[in-house]
Amino acid sequence: MALDFSKGAFNAFSSGSPFQSVTMSKATETNSQCGTLRTKLDKYLPAEEETVVDPTLPNEVKVTNCQIALLNYGTGANTLNAHVQSRLNTMLDDLQVASAVKVIDSYINDVPDSCANINTIMGTAAGATDDLLAASTSILDELDQGIISFDSGTMEKADFEDLLDRVTSELGSNLTAILGLISNEVSIAQSLYDQHMQMAQSFKLSALIDDPCVRPFLVSLAGPELSQVLVSDFGIGDV
Repeated sequence: MALDFSKGAFNAFSSGSPFQSVTMSKATETNSQCGTLRTKLDKYLPAEEETVVDPTLPNEVKVTNCQIALLNYGTGANTLNAHVQSRLNTMLDDLQVASAVKVIDSYINDVPDSCANINTIMGTAAGATDDLLAASTSILDELDQGIISFDSGTMEKADFEDLLDRVTSELGSNLTAILGLISNEVSIAQSLYDQHMQMAQSFKLSALIDDPCVRPFLVSLAGPELSQVLVSDFGIGDV
């Protein structure tokens, strides 16, 4: 039997998926930066035994809110990392299904082939969140510099508190956008697999309907919608 496939590709897949995305390293760096900044902000929180608040410290609530935002964003960056890795691990399977569904959509809806769903499910792996990660890195860098400036006395407390609020807001907004992209990719991918299964079931029905041993069961057990299809599409009159 003659085999026709790339020996190089075969070897490339010997240790798992040969695909990689720079988004993963960016997400890892962002998560690490969030952890570092959370630790740096600890010094602005009063010790548990303190009963008198140091008036030179920034507002405790603002500091805590910022730390929570940093924690949540770091967790989100890890979620993005895991999602992209999952996309890479199943990339060829996903693309094979999506490519088939692209043809199905064109046939069922009588429209030209569209790459929209393929572009969607590969979005994060291909860098769809990179701008959000870059924006987050920028505000994190600003917070890092703000800590230095506040500690050195070159930034007023009110300005530093405004910065804390802005970091909290921007990280929350960026995280919502990132998680939304992840959720949409997962939803679209599942939809594509469902449609692919529908196609497979349709092919099975078409292949089995002419088997005289099988046909009686397909006819007798068909629900109302399928029964109508057996009559209209397959010309079966004994439904």
